[in-house]
Amino acid sequence: MSTREAVTVNILDREYKLACEPDERRQLLDAADYLDKNMRELRSQGNMLSTERVAVLAGLNIANELLKNQESGTSFSTEVGDRIRLMREKLDQSLE
Repeated sequence: MSTREAVTVNILDREYKLACEPDERRQLLDAADYLDKNMRELRSQGNMLSTERVAVLAGLNIANELLKNQESGTSFSTEVGDRIRLMREKLDQSLE
């Protein structure tokens, strides 16, 4: 039996409703906040980018941060990797 709950996140003034396990709620909200801040920073640079382009660039920036951390010897635990994968799946589901 699933105990998933509805969570609403705001990214670039758009509301997204997602479902997650109660113990993952905080991480999902933190991830959405981090993405929102990255996207706002890109948009504020004044390049008149579309929201889609801002999202892709923010995703690339975040992926680059992850790869730099991995290359510098900072290893992410399996738990963190699992959380990232779950959040990515939830975002993919909400965008469908």
